[in-house]
Amino acid sequence: MITLVLIVCLSTTPNVCHEERPPIDVASPMACLVRGELIAAEWVDEHPKWLLNGWRCQFGPREKQI
Repeated sequence: MITLVLIVCLSTTPNVCHEERPPIDVASPMACLVRGELIAAEWVDEHPKWLLNGWRCQFGPREKQI
């Protein structure tokens, strides 16, 4: 399983950041890289209070790891 991880920060307080893991239906890391940028842009458009600080594709489940 491939997980898309977005690192987002509040636009009004840029030092307040966290990770978001939007749902993505891809089977390979390359597909995640290709679609990840588009999904990240859509997420930011839907959440105007947040700024995208980075994103990555990783192996593993979508749930946040403790």
